[in-house]
Amino acid sequence: MRRLRIDRRFFLLGILLVWLYPVEGASQSTILLSFKSQASVQKEMVYLGDIATIKGSPRSMVEKMVHLKIQASPHPGEVSILSRPSLASKIERSGFYHLIANLQIPEEIEVTREGRILEREEVARILEDHLQKILGDEKKSVRVKEIQGSERFVVLPGPISWEVKTPDRFYQGGNMPISLILLADGQKVQEARFNARLEIYADVVVAKNYLPRHQIVEDKDVQVINKNITMQPPDVVTDLKDVLGKRTTLSIHNQETLRKSMVEVPPLVKKGDRVLLLVERDHFRITAQGEVKEDGREGDRIRVVNTSSKKEVYGRVHDAQTVQVDF
Repeated sequence: MRRLRIDRRFFLLGILLVWLYPVEGASQSTILLSFKSQASVQKEMVYLGDIATIKGSPRSMVEKMVHLKIQASPHPGEVSILSRPSLASKIERSGFYHLIANLQIPEEIEVTREGRILEREEVARILEDHLQKILGDEKKSVRVKEIQGSERFVVLPGPISWEVKTPDRFYQGGNMPISLILLADGQKVQEARFNARLEIYADVVVAKNYLPRHQIVEDKDVQVINKNITMQPPDVVTDLKDVLGKRTTLSIHNQETLRKSMVEVPPLVKKGDRVLLLVERDHFRITAQGEVKEDGREGDRIRVVNTSSKKEVYGRVHDAQTVQVDF
């Protein structure tokens, strides 16, 4: 009976020792790891999970191995070679080497990075296309002349689209902040913020030669050219019909861009002109000779003098020969 008790104690002690100190080759972790000879990555860093399939338990250890950093990724569209010694050294330093046999690691692993880097010229074209649509004016065109502080865009294979965010005043041109957003399948992938110098071009009317003040503008005096209007006031003239037949309000130099404020409709009557003064109602009509005391256009209310009575009155310019007197 006593011998039986001793044997039972030794049996329990043996189980405890096995639990505390596993026999050689035994392990509490069951990790299955299979390396690839070729791998493709998309991010800036290569992880162990990119170059190997990792399964097993515990799950926490699998996750740590999957996210183990190996090296920086190659540039988009380029290839780098990961050698067995460098990979084994990295895994050994991480503390996972006891789970991996050196023979499991291929002599070389070829790592490629998908996509390509978007050049600044392409970024400029994308911005110009989007800003032109936002501008909505076929007579004007947007040109991106300079981009500063732009982040690199890595464009992956497959369908992509873009969004552009810009200040409301972009149509004025000049330096301004812009955000360019890369979308894949409608989802935001990357956003870059930078400063861009925009120029707005349009067909504008310029003087062919020197035009003195109060000269009637004729076709021989002006021409239309495409010009950068970024620094121009908003009332630049873009259509010849807005100036032909009008007179200048100031002197205009050769090749100077015309503004709407530089021309005006010429007056129908001028100070000193002799006109017919007309008083008209439903049942009577009176006319008299008069003299214009100030320039006036059609519809303008001006001062006139009845040449017979010498009385000064007011009337509206009807045409070049008639002023309808107030009554």
